Amino acid sequence: MTEVVGALVPRRRRCAGEPDPEPAEPAAGDAPVSEEGPEEPAVVSPRQRALRIGAVVAAVLVLAATAFGFAGRSTVHDGVRPVAALEPDSDAILDAAAQAGDRNVLVLGVQADRAGVPEPARTDTAVLVHQPAGGGQAVNLAVPATLEVPRPPCRRWDPVTGAYGETVPAESRTAFATAYDVGGPACAVGVVQNLTGIPVSGFVAFDLAGAPGLVTSVGGVEVCTERPVVDPVLGPVVEGSGAVPLDGPAALRFASASGTADSSPANRVQRQQRVLAAALGRALSTSSLLTPGAPGRAADGLSGAVVADGVDAGEILTLARGLGRAGTAGDGSTPVFLPVPVADTPNTRGHLELQRSDARALFSALREHGPLPGSATAPAARSAAAPVAGTTVDLVDATGRPGAVDQVAADLRARGYEIGEITTGPVSPHATVHYSPDNTEAAGALVGALPGAHPAPDPTGTGRLELVVGPGDAAPVRAVPAADADCS
Repeated sequence: MTEVVGALVPRRRRCAGEPDPEPAEPAAGDAPVSEEGPEEPAVVSPRQRALRIGAVVAAVLVLAATAFGFAGRSTVHDGVRPVAALEPDSDAILDAAAQAGDRNVLVLGVQADRAGVPEPARTDTAVLVHQPAGGGQAVNLAVPATLEVPRPPCRRWDPVTGAYGETVPAESRTAFATAYDVGGPACAVGVVQNLTGIPVSGFVAFDLAGAPGLVTSVGGVEVCTERPVVDPVLGPVVEGSGAVPLDGPAALRFASASGTADSSPANRVQRQQRVLAAALGRALSTSSLLTPGAPGRAADGLSGAVVADGVDAGEILTLARGLGRAGTAGDGSTPVFLPVPVADTPNTRGHLELQRSDARALFSALREHGPLPGSATAPAARSAAAPVAGTTVDLVDATGRPGAVDQVAADLRARGYEIGEITTGPVSPHATVHYSPDNTEAAGALVGALPGAHPAPDPTGTGRLELVVGPGDAAPVRAVPAADADCS
């Protein structure tokens, strides 16, 4: 840079009448100066000068943009609220030497009140992301919110201030969700370490109540969904599949949806983490980091939605993207998604009880980096959109083409539906599924089986499940096997 600038600055010219400078006496050992005088400097052409100026300007701009980007990234990282959660020296940790270097991050999804109705327990999803130090089998271990656990004494946590207060007595039989409700991050981490013997080295909680502010702060997001999402309280959340744009309120509905046709733990986690990944990805994108004010707005959105200990925004983005990926088969690129082994039905307290022998074998395999037991390797994948046996659907022929609905009826029967009354109605531009609240699950499965079908809840009725078959763009809508959109 100095050489370039020096070449661009002309030598100082002497004023008229100014005497020539006295030549300096050569120092001892210096080579003699030629009598012909110093060599004349090379002449710099205008084109060369312009190129050199351009190089200097470009270098300055690159340095400025890099510095601005680093500053923006630092601002976004500072938006993640720190909280005290980890207890690396807990007596509950087993086989500590074998687990040295493993990375285990507890990721919680904290439910928002849906439709103005307070949730009895706010911990919605919990996943322990296990990454062995030696690069072995990575596992996403799902802990049910209703898993019955013994909760140790925990200090009560204030989610507003992030401070811990008085100690709440232990409870021998309670749902896992109450750990976060009572004692916040530290209590949730303590319960997981007591349950598994695995040291938790990182903690992240995504509070869905802050999702609208986070998504709005980055100007909206786009997420992928394999199929439509229908909620018994919220109604239709997403009517299509594939890439879906979401604003703040829509993102909350998408992340909070419950009781849908794809309501398995894996898919609940995926929806929540896809929202978080999309928002963080936009916040940390180059265009956002170089936009004045954008990093600050994203940091404000993050502060109301994410708390963490031992994890920065970059790793949270990596975790969210990993948990939000489609597929749960553990194919090498996607960690296997496993549930904690529990009984098939809740006990009299409404809790899921641990299958102790299977759980001990699974937790031991994770701690010792051994092969996963066969009893645990069935992934917690989304259940297929198959109808419950005996599900009856009424058909309304709105195609405007006599007999066109017969093929739809035949295809639905082949999928296990029983066809009720078939009537004729005015031509409709698309297929519509009308349903009452008691048929929400069946409606979700039916919408998933029909390309382009629109869910239409009927909150006042009972026993209603009706498919209005429209002509579509070119031909009658046909019932087809559910085909997931590619969200990998």
